[in-house]
Order: sequence, then C-alpha cells, then structure tokens
Amino acid sequence: MGLTISSGILVDLKENEPDSYEGYKVIFENINTILIKNGVEPYQEPVVMERTPLQFGGFPYSFLHHLRRFLAHAWENEDNENWEPKPFSSEEDPTGDAVLEDHYSYMSSHLLTHSDAEGFYLPVELPEVLFDTEKNPVPGAMIGSSYSLLKELKSLTKHLGIGLDENNMVTNIDELNKIISNEGDFWIEILVCVTLMDAAKFSIENNTAILFN
Repeated sequence: MGLTISSGILVDLKENEPDSYEGYKVIFENINTILIKNGVEPYQEPVVMERTPLQFGGFPYSFLHHLRRFLAHAWENEDNENWEPKPFSSEEDPTGDAVLEDHYSYMSSHLLTHSDAEGFYLPVELPEVLFDTEKNPVPGAMIGSSYSLLKELKSLTKHLGIGLDENNMVTNIDELNKIISNEGDFWIEILVCVTLMDAAKFSIENNTAILFN
C-alpha cells in the first residue's frame, strides 16, 4: 500500500463506481459549506472532462515527510543566500526533525498542513488552509489550495536541481530520473516534488481537486 494521488475523482467514479460517486458528491457539498463559511466562493468539481482523470500511485506515505523536512529547512535558511542543502542521514526519521516540527506549528504551509494519507487540494485561491467541522466532515480534515501548493513546490526546485520552463514544465526529466533510479542525493524529495507539481498543474488546468488516498 502506498499513497495514491488523483485528480478528477467525480469523473472517474461516475463512470466506474456509482455508489462512491454519490458519497463524494456529499463530501464536496461539505467542502463548499466550509468554503462559504470562510468567505470563499463555492467550488464545482467537474463531472465531465475532455481529458482522462489523473492518478499517481505507489510511493510510501512516509516519502511526504522527506519533502516536508526539506521545505522546512529551505524556509529556515531563506535569508541565507549561500545555503546549500546537505543530504540527511538515512538513519534519521524526518518526522522527528526539530526544524520541521517548528514549521508544523506555524500551520501556514499547504504542503505541511495536510494529512499524509487522505484529503483535498482545491484549484481555488484560499486565505489559509481550511479545516472541516463536526457537522461538515471532510476526509483528512484539512483543505489546501492547489495554487499555494504549486507555489511552495516551485520554491524548492532550484535547491533540488529541478529545471522548469516558463510553463512550469520540467526541463531535465532524464537527469532527474537517473538520480531517482540510482537513489542519489535527495532522490525521494525530487520524486515527491515532481509528482506533486504535476498533480497541482493538472488540478489548476482542469479545475479538478487533488485527492490523497
């Protein structure tokens, strides 16, 4: 079992799982109630798309923590122009990192403030990460923005050696795939960052929510 990241959930479920489709429609109704309570216009998840819904799957849930730790350290050193990331020890558990713990407490990051295994990012500009309520529950409890997620991920690309063009397309995918295949420095962080960027771009381009599952 590993983390599945998808976008276009209602399109997929409407065609393949009608019972689940009805259940997710209720979830999106709850999401809209939360948006309205926070002064955000309601969001309409598409039920028809010209493109095939997106789905990635396979890497362990724990991989997210490696990228989150990297983000925390990058932000901790954002005023240091000479900062160069150094690989972490493979024996260190990223969830026990003190810098990451500090940045978790701020609850300002859409990458950090999100469930590891479930939940949504919406293609909507949000004032902050939003939380569900007992009356209007949402899987994962926290609702992030695909726009904010993409912005945070792009801030890491130069530190991870990920090249981007003006359309946010990765320009050195062969080089990155080689690093990942050889499990080189920051290979986990690169894998997760590129995967999430692809999901965020798809979400924004197609007006579909990202779903962790």
